[in-house]
Amino acid sequence: MKTESQAPEVEGFSKASTGRWGKFKYWYTVAAVGLLNSVLLLLLLNLVLYAIMQARQQPNAEAPQISFDPDRLRKAYPGWREEDVKTLLLETIREKEYEPFTGFREVPFRGKFVNIHPAGFRFSKDQAPWPPPPQTLNVFLFGGSTAFGAALPDKETIASYMQETAAVDHAIPPLAVYNFARPAYFSTQELTLFEQLLRAGLVPQVAVFIDGLNDFIFADGRPLFTDRLMHFMAGKSDSSLLEEVPMVRAAHWLSKRWTKSKVQPQEAVNYDDPLLLQGVVDRWLVNKRMIESIADGFGVRTLFVWQPVPTYKYDLRYHFFLHTPTEFAAYGRSGYGYSVMEKLRAQGKLGPNVLWLADMQQNKHENLYVDSIHYNAAFSKEIATQIYGLLYQVPDDSPH
Repeated sequence: MKTESQAPEVEGFSKASTGRWGKFKYWYTVAAVGLLNSVLLLLLLNLVLYAIMQARQQPNAEAPQISFDPDRLRKAYPGWREEDVKTLLLETIREKEYEPFTGFREVPFRGKFVNIHPAGFRFSKDQAPWPPPPQTLNVFLFGGSTAFGAALPDKETIASYMQETAAVDHAIPPLAVYNFARPAYFSTQELTLFEQLLRAGLVPQVAVFIDGLNDFIFADGRPLFTDRLMHFMAGKSDSSLLEEVPMVRAAHWLSKRWTKSKVQPQEAVNYDDPLLLQGVVDRWLVNKRMIESIADGFGVRTLFVWQPVPTYKYDLRYHFFLHTPTEFAAYGRSGYGYSVMEKLRAQGKLGPNVLWLADMQQNKHENLYVDSIHYNAAFSKEIATQIYGLLYQVPDDSPH
């Protein structure tokens, strides 16, 4: 009888080679299992880091502050179905596309609540045809996300309510409003967009600019996505997939925090810096003069609306979501800047074509917002009524 040690050799393999092969298979299995476990651990770690980053992600100026909390949605959108609100908010925060000189624009889109024309304007209720017909009073409206109507459907934007009011009023000539407002735009980009439209031969009778909030959010005068463009021009393309891996992003974040802590302690942002606020006001006034000069050459009447913001002359006890100025972070800088503008207005330095709506919410004891900064439908309608009231008036400086 043959013992185990006397087992016949496998054809083509000696005892020695069989032993080496067994060791190889053993260590290969150990390495493979170890590698698999390492990959699974890395995957799990990245998933955890991704969840943490999403939860801690800071709000930015390009979109309304989204919350799908049912109680919050019911307060902001009474009578709406929860699924419709979610659809509206997701349609509001769509991706943008590059546009020369202005930096970016809304992507043409057809949705349930948000619709963007290929020419770049958002649809309003009973939208007039494009290009603008000569027999109507054509109004191009410019501004940021509040003028765009972020977190509101097409039919409840400021532009839509202007159009609706004109229809009820049987305005002569008929009104045709084109909403060229874009989320995150401020006066410098509005000036550029206005120039582009005129250059293309698209000349309205009236150009309305709704400003105030975003000029102070982008106080340094740098439009949204500037950092990305600078990064790209420096040869550091964002196209690397590795840069989007949560572990890599976490490493960058830790590195920045460590570097800052080594250099100097983190200082709180001074949102009421008088030099910065004055710089914003001066920039807006220069942009206003440039718009007026260009518009005058094309025979376009201009109207500048200084919009209401929640941090200026509004009782925050009635705000559904934020109740102290510090909660607004950079959004709250406008509250300090508006005081500077108020002094200029009192001195008569803003001009007759400025509609001051900054204090229209002063005595209101109700919520006026669907999130931290964007107007609800009722407040949008009230603002639209104020603007519409000036459209068919002959300007004081008109020779007619």
